[in-house]
Amino acid sequence: MPKAPRPDTAREPVVGETAIARSFYAGRYAEIINATYDQDGDVGPADLAFVVGALTFVDRVDDARASFDVWLAKAGAAPEPRTLVACRFFLGLAAARAGYFDRAYTPLVRDAFRERHNPDPWIRALVFQGMACQCYFTGRYPGAARHALRALQAAHEARFLWVAMLGTDMRGHSLVQMGQLQRGIAMLEQANTQAQRLGLANNAYAVDTSIATYVTRFVPTAEALERVEALLRRRAHDSYSHRALLTEASVPRALRGRRTEAVQALEAADQDALRGDTRRGKVVSFLARMWVTRWQHGPLACAQLVEQAAELIEPRDVAFRSELYGFEILVARATGDLARERRALEQLRALWRTTHHFYAKAALGQFDRDARASAFDEDAITPVLRAVAQRDAGALSRIVSLGLLGAVPELLGLTPARRIILIPSEDLLLLEDHGDVIVRHRPPRWCPQLLRILASGVASKERIVAGLWGLRAYHPELHDPPVRTTIHRLRTFLAPHGHWIEVAEDGYRTTVPVHLVASAEPVAEVAPLWEEGEVPSLDSHLEPTIARAEVATDGPTRRVLARLGELEHATVPQLARALELSSSTVLRALRELVESRQVERLGFARATRYRARQ
Repeated sequence: MPKAPRPDTAREPVVGETAIARSFYAGRYAEIINATYDQDGDVGPADLAFVVGALTFVDRVDDARASFDVWLAKAGAAPEPRTLVACRFFLGLAAARAGYFDRAYTPLVRDAFRERHNPDPWIRALVFQGMACQCYFTGRYPGAARHALRALQAAHEARFLWVAMLGTDMRGHSLVQMGQLQRGIAMLEQANTQAQRLGLANNAYAVDTSIATYVTRFVPTAEALERVEALLRRRAHDSYSHRALLTEASVPRALRGRRTEAVQALEAADQDALRGDTRRGKVVSFLARMWVTRWQHGPLACAQLVEQAAELIEPRDVAFRSELYGFEILVARATGDLARERRALEQLRALWRTTHHFYAKAALGQFDRDARASAFDEDAITPVLRAVAQRDAGALSRIVSLGLLGAVPELLGLTPARRIILIPSEDLLLLEDHGDVIVRHRPPRWCPQLLRILASGVASKERIVAGLWGLRAYHPELHDPPVRTTIHRLRTFLAPHGHWIEVAEDGYRTTVPVHLVASAEPVAEVAPLWEEGEVPSLDSHLEPTIARAEVATDGPTRRVLARLGELEHATVPQLARALELSSSTVLRALRELVESRQVERLGFARATRYRARQ
């Protein structure tokens, strides 16, 4: 653990080297509070700073400030230097993390500035780390990286390894915020290794939290989100990390079409935030809720949240302001307010020119057609959001392949609702319910046609029979069973939303709209509506209105008929292999031969086979 210059008398405990200090470095904040402040309030002079720190890290800032004020009054004109600097650091850090920058400025900058040349490197390490924190939270990331390096140097001189780990962590955060993702992640990984080497499992958890949240923001993969969710399943050592994980998880969950889980995460984060007075925490919650609302109800529904967030965001919160301007543009476009859109876009450009913050650049990449599509090389999410904002249907395949299903309705120009979305080009169907999106791959070929029939109004059984099988005559005793079977199969395929297909007085219908995403490429050949084994048995010999007639016996039809004359019976795949024809060609030929009553169909479903009539 951290070493410090020995005092003149070895009998006096050294601030930073006591058992309480070691427990604090290990992140056992609740244990410290239970054993000291909540027990009898008796705290040793060398332990006071770390009890104050533990209280701030569990959002009991008022208790921490009261303890510090009482100690300062008793200390008089000559307070212990390390305790004074450490208490100021913890109280200032709590204020900065909560977003109260003016309140944080006094302990972290004004009071600490006088100690920047203190001969004790232990003190200098905390002073420079506090200045780095103030710079970081007010959007001055180059300054944060510079002061973190000074803190790191002083910490190594003092062998204050806890602050050395914090300085490395702060440099990593600052580099990421400046758009240097790989360098920043590398520094954070180094801080994680330092924490593990020191046995500081909880600090390692906090660094893991930072890495996971950064990766999730820029890499839109299921693996990135799973890393966040794996951390959520572990026990967080402080409320700040737990709240950050919850809010961070809500955004990609909503983007991936998991709105219910996203809302649950936000509600849990809000309940945790209520325990502390954190303006910054409220802003983070508002911004996360705007993302979830966007995919749940559409950009227009974010209007009120934008106004509420604007009242809380500090001018120095560069990252928050960048996101807010982006949502202002979205709301302005949804309402047709061109003047508001131009104003927000110009504010965003000005913010980028003055700060060069990557969040401003990422927001410009989404909404400014002249800007680069990504904030930096590793940024894979901005191009996706740009395509959605600009309704670029060409990005549909990539968005679907990434699993970002929550963005599909907005990409298609739709307001999130309950609907069925058919995407033939991707061979899938989406079940959308206000941001909860379920994907069904490879729907049966009859499924799109049946859904279109049902979505056009109440579809009678006669219409279903005509639309699916092309039969001109409807016979209830013959056709009702396969119609019921087909509807049952459709409901099973749409589960858990099978109830969206309901029985009407004269037939069936859908209770939600069906949206077909038309393919831009022409279809070279119409595929058969039913695959072999899919069509319910409709024995053609029971069709009295169909007279036997000879069909043209040339080409594939003649070859199919000739082959059936040589066999007792055969299936479509067997005929296709024997004649070296496609299954669709064989099936079309068989339909002609069945209709002309030269061939009869036997069996049901996958046991369907054909034979030539005598």
